[in-house]
Amino acid sequence: MGREGADADDRAIVAQVRGGDRERFAVLVARYERMVFALAMRMTGSRDEAQDVMQSSFLAAYRQLGDFRGDASFQTWLYGIALNECRMLYRKAGRTTPLDGIAEPAAPVTGGHALDRITLGKLVGRLPEKQRAAVLLRVCDDLSFREIGEIVGSSEASAKVNFFHAVKKLRAWLVPGAAATATDEDEEA
Repeated sequence: MGREGADADDRAIVAQVRGGDRERFAVLVARYERMVFALAMRMTGSRDEAQDVMQSSFLAAYRQLGDFRGDASFQTWLYGIALNECRMLYRKAGRTTPLDGIAEPAAPVTGGHALDRITLGKLVGRLPEKQRAAVLLRVCDDLSFREIGEIVGSSEASAKVNFFHAVKKLRAWLVPGAAATATDEDEEA
């Protein structure tokens, strides 16, 4: 089923749940639990916290189902809830980023950077929240800037700016001499 077909099916399921068929919500959970868990895992860096975020996201989605207007796809709406649940987790824990204590990456190996997924994950974890979300949602989930803006509560243009600043910072951290072009002061849009 294509994305448009899935959107129509999601809207039909939402209507059924609103109509009293609460069991149908399990279809949405089954359809999106991996996606929500993956997003939470990338945002938190912790399996346990990602599991908590996933559970609280679906609980919040169920409770707020009456607020779903269908302007965006159910998937986009659920992403926004999951991202908000990540934010609330960090606020409760008094953290601003999930990986506060991450050291600067090791110096590049001659001829290139010995970059692996763990190093890249740590670097992305150092980005400010909206920049981190823009990179993860664009690169890992292949969402449009319009969808990213809807999810993070900003405009499409702000999503593009956050992505641009994130990429600029990542390059500065990875490429020797690029630090002069990107600083930690690059603002989130």
